[in-house]
Amino acid sequence: MLTKYRLSSHGPEKCTADLKECNLILLTQASKIELHQVCRAFNLELLTFDYCSSPEEVSRYHPIISDTLPEGHILVIYDFIPKQEKIENQLTPAIIIFNQDVLIICTDNSETYQRQLAENDSQIIDFIAGYTLKCQQNLMNALLEYKPKIDQLDAAAQESFNNDELRALTNLTRKLVFFEHTMNDQSETVAALIKDPQFKAVRQKELCFKLDIQQRRLTKTIHIFRDLLDSISGLFTEMMNSSLNNLMKFLDSAGLVIATAALVSGFMGMNVGGLPWKDTQFGFWLTVIISVLLAITIAIYLRRKKY
Repeated sequence: MLTKYRLSSHGPEKCTADLKECNLILLTQASKIELHQVCRAFNLELLTFDYCSSPEEVSRYHPIISDTLPEGHILVIYDFIPKQEKIENQLTPAIIIFNQDVLIICTDNSETYQRQLAENDSQIIDFIAGYTLKCQQNLMNALLEYKPKIDQLDAAAQESFNNDELRALTNLTRKLVFFEHTMNDQSETVAALIKDPQFKAVRQKELCFKLDIQQRRLTKTIHIFRDLLDSISGLFTEMMNSSLNNLMKFLDSAGLVIATAALVSGFMGMNVGGLPWKDTQFGFWLTVIISVLLAITIAIYLRRKKY
């Protein structure tokens, strides 16, 4: 959907004029026709919005070459949509193209810029800084929701584990992998953004400080959570190895006990002369008793050795 606004001293107002006559253009889950319409109107590369709904989009901030948008810049940051189920759809890029007069935002999350519109920022630079800060807050809120799940997995790892917990660990690790790579890109983007001379007013500098601090919090949080998950995963692996070792020790010990009894019965079952108790009616039972006694003796010995 393509929505046009006019930013004025009274705040954003809907605009029904031509694209070039509106200085705030919002693209939410826009069609290819709408995206190409904006590209043609502002002389943008057709590849600009190719990854507008993909977590593989690269976060960046750099100037653009456009005759229609002189001194224009492109800013790509990430937002979070909690309503989606898969992390690929939850992490959504927000592509922002702007100069001193025009602001274009392409994103799948309309709630973030609607909250920013409600604040009536008439300055494009202020709008961008406030919008970026809200995207960071959405990401932080999503990350903090993972903490109870990490604590549950950590508590489970201290006692035992099962397939459900292993699947939960894998799913959470997958989400944090997406988050980590996204934040690594975005850290450099925010650092480049706050160094831009356009952010020179006092209020804008204050917002830049907030952007820097919030991005550092995001980076630190994701690294802490990844390290916690790595330690839990390592603990799960060690517990699995320990259980496997204990099982192998038990099977080896059981095999030794059974082999002892089988050895005695094997000797007594030889079809040769000179075997004891061959002609007595109690020979079978004596062989069984000796085999059992030897097996019990070896079992007791192995138990004392903690095998």
